[in-house]
Amino acid sequence: AYNCLIHFYKRLSKFITPIVMTMPLNTLSSYSLTLHCLYNRFRQISSSYKLGTSVRCLILVSISIDFMLGWLVFRLTLPHPSLPDSVYLGMDTTVRELKSLITWMMENPAGLKLNSVLSHSLGNFFLYHIHLWVTYVMLVVPFLAPYLITLVNISCYTSLSFQIAILGDLFMLLTIHIHCFYAYARRLALSQYQGLVALWRLFIGKKYNPLRDRVDSADCTVEQLFLGTIIFTILLFLFPTTLTFFCVFFTLKCVAKFITYILKNIILVLQWLPVKG
Repeated sequence: AYNCLIHFYKRLSKFITPIVMTMPLNTLSSYSLTLHCLYNRFRQISSSYKLGTSVRCLILVSISIDFMLGWLVFRLTLPHPSLPDSVYLGMDTTVRELKSLITWMMENPAGLKLNSVLSHSLGNFFLYHIHLWVTYVMLVVPFLAPYLITLVNISCYTSLSFQIAILGDLFMLLTIHIHCFYAYARRLALSQYQGLVALWRLFIGKKYNPLRDRVDSADCTVEQLFLGTIIFTILLFLFPTTLTFFCVFFTLKCVAKFITYILKNIILVLQWLPVKG
């Protein structure tokens, strides 16, 4: 039986090696925990073909333990709620908390005196984005519901690392709008900051030369200085509001990234092997 298992493992490694070498799983795995989990296992199996029998046995033991833990966790957490219902519940909780946070920032968050017109405009923009995201989820989840139910049914036959990877991908899908909010707030804050820097150079008789990638001297008229002063004042008083939105969404993005980082490291621990390479 042992020789048959080793022979099967050799045939499996020969089959998986060209897949790992030809498919861009390494690049795609940075965007999905499931692909990251599969890529690590495929890489271990394909690289073990050139190693000794002891390493192959370690990989087989690691895979066996991973599958046993997955089966135990699946059985211990019975009965499982419906996955579409869980998606709706997670979406509803996320949306409710985000709406309360955005509404709080539209007022005077932490006693900060922000620009009310800009804060309400940004708040309504992000609330409308949440509405679009909820509409998208409500349309897509019923279409994917049969596949999600099938995924739950086969979870008992998968490894624990694969189950955690699927949960991580679902979490990333539920929080993708947070990354969009961060990108919008970052772009707006960066644009205002660059405008303030350019206008400050105008006041001291400097300008940026994109052709030579350096700051050169510049002569400005009184009209240009007057118009620059008005724009600089407007940007300067609006910048704290934009910066507040940016800091809040940057914090939320860091929290979401940290949770994904923890799940990724749990997968790496479950797939860890006490060998080099």
